[in-house]
Amino acid sequence: MLKRRERITVKIPLEKIQEGIGISLRKCEEHLSGAEVLIEKDFINDAVALIEFAIEEFGRAVYLGERLQMGSETIEESLETSHQLKYDKAFSVLPKELKTIWEGFSYFPKEYWGGGYWGEGYWGGRKETISPRTRPNAIFTHFDETTQTWQNGIEVDGR
Repeated sequence: MLKRRERITVKIPLEKIQEGIGISLRKCEEHLSGAEVLIEKDFINDAVALIEFAIEEFGRAVYLGERLQMGSETIEESLETSHQLKYDKAFSVLPKELKTIWEGFSYFPKEYWGGGYWGEGYWGGRKETISPRTRPNAIFTHFDETTQTWQNGIEVDGR
């Protein structure tokens, strides 16, 4: 029978945990500043990746803050290797709505459907949520096997 793998911890003094919180929050601000510059230049897809990095740095700060409050001089090794751990910690504090980076519905005028069964109005929708898994969708060209199309970034503007 396989034993459940124990979490590997790393010893770290409380003052270093405090220092790590400050560094993580500064990195978070830097990533968000970079994202603002990219958004101003209409490089939305590239900004999404920086926003995800900011979320992860914020998550690291949240995690370290919890350890500091507990007076624990250890951190999980996975803090350095798991994007998901930092993401989950960030969204234990951040509003869940911030996960959705694009949400939209297609508008079909009556003429398009000829006034038939579907009628006129909004139909269908798509949400793109930011996560360690979806982050590459924003910055890399990839082939969507389901739709059999090449995708380049996210559909932040509904196109």
